[in-house]
Amino acid sequence: MSPPHGNTASADASGKLPAKDPKKKDDKKDEDLSEEDLALKQQLELYVERVQDPSPDLQKVALDSMRHEIRTSTSSMTSVPKPLKFLRPHYGTLKAFYETMPDSDQKKLLADILSVLALTMSAEGERESLKFRLLGSEGDIGSWGHEYVRNLAGEIAQEYDKRRGEEAPIDDLMGLVQQIVAFHMKHNAEPEAVDLLMEVEDLDLLVEHVDKANFKRTCLYLTSSARYLPGPDDVLVLEIAYTIYLKFEEFPNALQIALYLDNMQYVKQNFTSCNDSLKKKQFCYILGRHGLPFEIEDEMLGDGDDRETLQDIVNNTKLSEGYLNLARDIEVMEPKSPEDIYKAHLLDGRASAGASVDSARQNLAATFVNAFVNAGFGQDKLMTISSESSSGSSTGNWLFKNKEHGKISAAASLGMISLWDVDAGLAQLDKYFHSSDNHAIAGALLGVGIVNCGVQSDCDPALALLSDYVGKEDPSIRIGAILGLGIAYAGAQHDLIRQTLTPILNDPKATLDIIAFTSISLGLIYVGSCNEEVAQAIIFALMDRSESELGDPLTRLLPLGLGLLYLGKQVYVAYVDKWFSSCS
Repeated sequence: MSPPHGNTASADASGKLPAKDPKKKDDKKDEDLSEEDLALKQQLELYVERVQDPSPDLQKVALDSMRHEIRTSTSSMTSVPKPLKFLRPHYGTLKAFYETMPDSDQKKLLADILSVLALTMSAEGERESLKFRLLGSEGDIGSWGHEYVRNLAGEIAQEYDKRRGEEAPIDDLMGLVQQIVAFHMKHNAEPEAVDLLMEVEDLDLLVEHVDKANFKRTCLYLTSSARYLPGPDDVLVLEIAYTIYLKFEEFPNALQIALYLDNMQYVKQNFTSCNDSLKKKQFCYILGRHGLPFEIEDEMLGDGDDRETLQDIVNNTKLSEGYLNLARDIEVMEPKSPEDIYKAHLLDGRASAGASVDSARQNLAATFVNAFVNAGFGQDKLMTISSESSSGSSTGNWLFKNKEHGKISAAASLGMISLWDVDAGLAQLDKYFHSSDNHAIAGALLGVGIVNCGVQSDCDPALALLSDYVGKEDPSIRIGAILGLGIAYAGAQHDLIRQTLTPILNDPKATLDIIAFTSISLGLIYVGSCNEEVAQAIIFALMDRSESELGDPLTRLLPLGLGLLYLGKQVYVAYVDKWFSSCS
């Protein structure tokens, strides 16, 4: 069969077509270029030839011209700059010639250009861009563009890991890191600067490069990154953020980080570094809201600071007063009843039926609704009404409309209604301590804990009242006192209470419910503290349980108390695993 028409002249004796001429292919590519691009391509090729000229002067002119073309070229995120594209075929040639050059300024200039060309030509993992940068001149690294700097940062991170494994020196790398971080910080690329410094484990370098324009963005990225870092890297990152905030006198943000780190030295430093009395009051409100026991020391005070006023704010002594003043200002002091919340009158046929029913479950629900809706206001329509006004009312004595545990909730609700107002709350609860009903006494004990929650006092009224009932025989009274202590001193890490409650966990006469609630109270008092003594006591109490007790739902409160000890401290949870494995 004869070859197709038109191909007979090109076929050789074997019937095969000859290979295409690469020169013709390049010529075709050149034809596709615009006149401007073709002129640039030819100009760059001429520079490549002159770089290889024996004359140093010609070499310098060619290298300077080539560098100028690359630096001034424009590019987008989707295309390679034209000078780099046209110089790509000559990358191998220039590399080979570089190896033959003697040490000179021209050789360093060529190394700079090869470093940029390696951005698109270097093989994976070779890190030739970094190699030639280290061999080149020490000029402005940012003059080659953002993409070059970003690529160089990635190669530095890889090279750093390699050298760290080989225990090789890294001084030359850190010099480049300094330049890159300075460039990023000046061009609103704070996250990239932080990432690079994390890779080379030198975040301290960041402090000297932040300024008033970028420190907030930098700290925001640091604090956000810390959530995803394992310990102790997360602590290191937060400490850098704290240092930066302190440097620019952003004291409230610095205090929040200090509290997150649970670093009391940083908290004190925040006070001593600030000279503004109003800001110090703000710090005290933050500490009070945090529920942290904290003593204002003399060296933390400045001119015009009143130690007693600041300490009262930290102790939340005036919290109830401020809360009630706000309630009066916005006119919400009028007590509300559960019916105001239910709005049952809006439901057809429900209001009349509901009014006649007086079940224990409904009364218990009303107790909780009443306590929460009137929390902190000191008055309500169920528990705090006077006997004269209640004698002719339909509500009667609300406490005795409940049964057993309902009475505990009703009495304890007085603590919620009088929340933070210790004097008034204890006066309201006092009458129930003289009751012959153990459930009313237990509720009053729990109410004492609630009314003292978050409020610190030198006389410790909650401890004085509740500690006398911890050893009582009646389980309800005992649990009420134990839980009251846990709520009143949540987060306080009070050693005297620990010494009072810890023996209960190992008491063979204590019932499971008492042990379970003791675990919860200790967890609340030492929440997030990782206290080893409390953790051991709870673990041993859990290990002493029998098979039948382990199946009881109350037993779940023991590991819950243990979890409270390590709240937000995941890195220390391995300690618990170690204990369980060593004791099993």
